[in-house]
Amino acid sequence: MSRHGWSALNLNPHVVWTADPNGQVDYLSERWSAWTGKSGLSDAWADSVHPDDLPQIAESWHCTVSHGKLFDVEHRLCMRDGNYRWMRSRAVSHRDSAGVIDCWYGATEDIDERKRANDALRGSEAALQALTLSLNQQIKRRTDELTELNRHLQCAREEERNRLAGALHDDLGALFTAAKFDVARLKSALAPLSPDIAARFSHFSQMLDKGIDRKRRLIEDLRPSSLSSLGLVQALTILINDFTRAHGIQVCVELEELQLKSAVELTIYRLVQEALNNVAAYAKAGHVRVRLSREAGEHVEISVTDDGVGFDALSGRIAMLGLLGMHYRVEAEGGQFAVKSSHQCGTTLLACFPLDELSGALAFELG
Repeated sequence: MSRHGWSALNLNPHVVWTADPNGQVDYLSERWSAWTGKSGLSDAWADSVHPDDLPQIAESWHCTVSHGKLFDVEHRLCMRDGNYRWMRSRAVSHRDSAGVIDCWYGATEDIDERKRANDALRGSEAALQALTLSLNQQIKRRTDELTELNRHLQCAREEERNRLAGALHDDLGALFTAAKFDVARLKSALAPLSPDIAARFSHFSQMLDKGIDRKRRLIEDLRPSSLSSLGLVQALTILINDFTRAHGIQVCVELEELQLKSAVELTIYRLVQEALNNVAAYAKAGHVRVRLSREAGEHVEISVTDDGVGFDALSGRIAMLGLLGMHYRVEAEGGQFAVKSSHQCGTTLLACFPLDELSGALAFELG
């Protein structure tokens, strides 16, 4: 090799080396001596390799020389100052015209900074994974706690509704009953009545009847007695019929008779009740569809769909419409809740619950 060739090798940032067919190093560029302060010819290079890495690199070099494979290992090398730096040593064989290995060409690269950066990165990734796992566990724990708290609040809310319903039934019921009896006795005592007085008595009786009916509907809203006495399908039918009479909105109903937990039945009833209230207050809809069905043999779905003005399902109006409360109530019973809506395209509220048992089906339309 010319003088310029040797100079180029010595200027290379790596240690350039060669070895004979048996793997004995017969040339090392000057950078080896600059790094280690030692000779590395023959087997002397092993004196500068970290003791923990030497068995692996020696075994790998022996296999490479024996089988003519590519040599590529990472190891630590002792420098002049006694500190170790990470290196990457690679070598390829050169073969003569007969295909026999006649020498090896190799290079040793200083990868210490990259190696330490990669180790630091892996350490950071491991720390990040550990932190993420910890945060996920905390989030799950908090979510479970919030779900349990929401379930407790829903139970407390229903208990308060029951208490109010009981108070209305007992107190207002007694007052209306007494008033009806008093009106009847007074009407008897004053007979015969003039047409004007008779009309006033009739009006008063009608007002009492309306008050009694209003009390009944208030109690039913607070505590749907039809749900426990008649079942979910009949309770929903009564609720929807009342809605149609009050608002004149046609409702198409498809309801399957299903055996569900009482808490899930109450959740479905409340969801339909709230959805119909939203339709009456905001939707400006002409038609509504309520569907309760078994889906894929695995879960039960309840959906309420209207053809009203709709809204942006991603906006904060969801909280205004009480949909967030529906979402929490459904999740508290192990279900999933979804809202599909857009301007002028109507709204669909959908909840899915695990199905206990299917017992029958009923489909009809209420107008």
